Parts: sequence; structure tokens; C-alpha cells
Amino acid sequence: MKNIAGNDVSIFLFRFELRGHAIDFVLNEAIAEDMYPDIDEKMKPLVHACCETLLRYRHLSVSNTIMDGNFLVTGEFEVMLSKGLGQHFAHDEKQRLFHDAKNIADLLGEVMDRGTQEEKNGIQRNLPPIEHTPNPKKIKKGLETLGKTKHQQAKRQWLAEGVPIRPGLRQLRPEDLPPHVTASSGYDHRGLCYVFDHKTLGELGRIVMIKAGEQEMLMQADLYVGQETPESAIVKKKTAIFEEVVATVNACFI
Repeated sequence: MKNIAGNDVSIFLFRFELRGHAIDFVLNEAIAEDMYPDIDEKMKPLVHACCETLLRYRHLSVSNTIMDGNFLVTGEFEVMLSKGLGQHFAHDEKQRLFHDAKNIADLLGEVMDRGTQEEKNGIQRNLPPIEHTPNPKKIKKGLETLGKTKHQQAKRQWLAEGVPIRPGLRQLRPEDLPPHVTASSGYDHRGLCYVFDHKTLGELGRIVMIKAGEQEMLMQADLYVGQETPESAIVKKKTAIFEEVVATVNACFI
């Protein structure tokens, strides 16, 4: 067996496959059968984040397998993108994508190690079956946890590097947002992410702060459409409210 790069594989772990306008996460069948609930819960938000990133580049992939992860015959783990795809990524975004792919591999390695130890110790597993259908609420909570960790790491790094706070920069307050809109930490490989939700309309979208230089940040706003058409009444309402949110957030950086 060989991976995308043509290197010899000893253990196939996972791959991300293009399927229409979506991406399937294909997992090693034997590992999937031995999956532990706690590891599955940690892994699903990471898989979701990788899928979101890969979806932005799916039109540039020259193969159905857009990314795979395997243990090579040398014993090393290798994650590879579809041929030539890596050149289209921003450096930091690609490094974060690969970092999470490695985290997924580490979790799968833990599944194998646990199973081996239980077998050696004669332990008979009696665990409930894993629900492989993603739970959106659990995944969103997992992404929020990842996002909070990322924010804390960024703050510690800024303090360590002595990054000065720009004069006039102010923190966004709940009362600054439109009525019935709340903000929470999100997780995005491009940079620091904030997700905005409406009480009745659901998720409005996200704002990602992307490092564009030593002292510069690019603000990327993504409207969340979901299964709705761009012309639907719900999307039009979301658009109007989200535009207010973006204007408010942008004003905090002027």
C-alpha cells in the first residue's frame, strides 16, 4: 500500500475523500471497531476542523483523496495533501492543519495501544457502540473548547513576546452586539476565530483574525448559510444582522 506521495505504508490510518460538495473522513476499519468513546469525542472536532479547511481548497485538488495520514514502513507518521495542493495554503494555516492531522493520528495510536494492553492483560471490553453520526452540538462544544485553548495560548505568546496593545483598541462587549446575538470562541486553522449566534436564527457566521504581518491582522468574515439557499428569507435576515456584527467588530480595531 502507498500513500498520496507514493511512499510505502505499513498502517493506513485515515484519509479525507472528496464527495460531491462535501468531504468524507475515512477511518481504518479495525481502529474504528476498537474506538473508545472518550477518544472519539476528542477526535471528532479535530476531524470537523480539518474538513472545513480542506473544503476551502477542494476545487484545487487533483485527486479524490485530498489528504491522508499513514504510518510508513519506516515507522514514521506522514500526512500528505493532494499533489501540489500545499502551495496554495498560507504557511500558518497549513501548519495548523497538519498539526491537527498529527493529533488525530496520536489519538488513533492511543486506541491501538489501549487495545494491545487490554489484550495482554486479558481484559474483555464491554463498551457501548460508538455513534459514528456526528452530533453538531457536541462538535460545536468541542470546537469552542479548542478555540478557547488557542486564544489562551495566543495571549501567553503575546505576553512572552511583549507585543504592545495598540492605543484605542477596545474589547468587544455583549451589549455592543445586535439584540439576541451572542459570541463564543470558535476554531479555525486560519487564525483566532469567533462564532456568532442568533437566538432564533441560529448560527450567523464567524469572524477570523488572520495574521498578515508582524503588526497586521486581516479580518475574514464568513456568513453561515447551512442548507439554505442564498436567496431564502432566513439567509437575508442572517446577512443583515451579521453585517451589523461585522461593522461593530471592525469598529473595535479602528
